[in-house]
Amino acid sequence: MRIGDFAVEVVPRGKGIGVREIGSGHVLARPGQVYALRLRNFGPLRCVADVSIDARTVTAGGLVIEAYCTEELERPITPDEDGRFTVVAEGDERVFGADGGRDNPDLGLIEVRFRRELPGGPERVRPLPPTIGSALGDPTRPIPAHPSRFDPAILSSFGAGSRETPRSPNDVKRMLLGRESSVREPLEPFISSPSEPTLDDVERAAGTGLTGHSTQRFTPTHLGPLELEATVIQLRLVIASAEAIDAARSPVESTAPVRPAARP
Repeated sequence: MRIGDFAVEVVPRGKGIGVREIGSGHVLARPGQVYALRLRNFGPLRCVADVSIDARTVTAGGLVIEAYCTEELERPITPDEDGRFTVVAEGDERVFGADGGRDNPDLGLIEVRFRRELPGGPERVRPLPPTIGSALGDPTRPIPAHPSRFDPAILSSFGAGSRETPRSPNDVKRMLLGRESSVREPLEPFISSPSEPTLDDVERAAGTGLTGHSTQRFTPTHLGPLELEATVIQLRLVIASAEAIDAARSPVESTAPVRPAARP
């Protein structure tokens, strides 16, 4: 899922049939699937990503991502645990406690909060952009809102390079209207195909446990001030059949995924 300059993707590691993200923001997986979080920064500034899984923070003070770079997080940033993220089905009391995670509304929720590092140094005052008249070489030249006669200056500012030579204000208007109509129409929004899995294909909720051993290590980094407002991306792990996972596609959605109802 991508929002603005940032994106989050659940990527499988090791054995298993993999994972698939569907349009609702749910990530279909099978129990026991090891995964990592791929965090992308498409912007020109460094950022800090604060990651929580099942409402538990797993990045301590935050993970730094350089401008135009990608980081993959496969374990919590903590000195006393180096296990890898692993999908666990709801109901596992060894991982989620006595209720098996049924009373946890955030079970399966992966939330990443991105905050950019603010540029250093004072802001430099810049002048206002030039008027149309000054751009044409005469700063004192007024541009009439409704020209009563054909004006060569307006023609040269809009009709330069055109193969058709306008001969009147109506010709200019017609050319401008033609130029506006040639603007490419926006792409149609994504529409799920009939074969794409939906919440009806979800078997039950899922959370995250830790298995195995990760060799991923982290280095402390100093940053400057961060922006106050974060860009938040949310995904939710769920258990689905192998057939549903195989049929899924990976569109994006900006709303928080819904938690499946608790099951005995």
